[in-house]
Amino acid sequence: MSDYVHGNMSIVGQDKTFKGFVRLSAFFTAFFIVVLLMPILVFGAKLGWPLALVISFIVGVVIAPAFKLGGGWYATLFGLAILAGVIGIFFSAIT
Repeated sequence: MSDYVHGNMSIVGQDKTFKGFVRLSAFFTAFFIVVLLMPILVFGAKLGWPLALVISFIVGVVIAPAFKLGGGWYATLFGLAILAGVIGIFFSAIT
C-alpha cells in the first residue's frame, strides 16, 4: 500500500501551465484572424489597403475583450498596423 490519498495532490503547476496555454492559444488565434483578414479584404474583396487596414484594426480591437486579451495585444495590434501601413505605402510607391 502507498500513502497516496486521492484528491490531495497539488496541481498549482499544472493549473498555471494550462492557463498559460489557453492564453497563448487565444492570443495567436486572434493574431492570425487579424493578419489574414487584411489580405482577404485586399485581394478577395478588392478593397483598398488603407480601408482593409482600418477594418482589420477595428476587428482586432473588437475581438480583444472576447478573447480576454490584455495590453500586450493592443501593443501587438498597433505594431501590426504600423507594419502594414509601411508595407502598403512602400508597395503603392513602387507601382
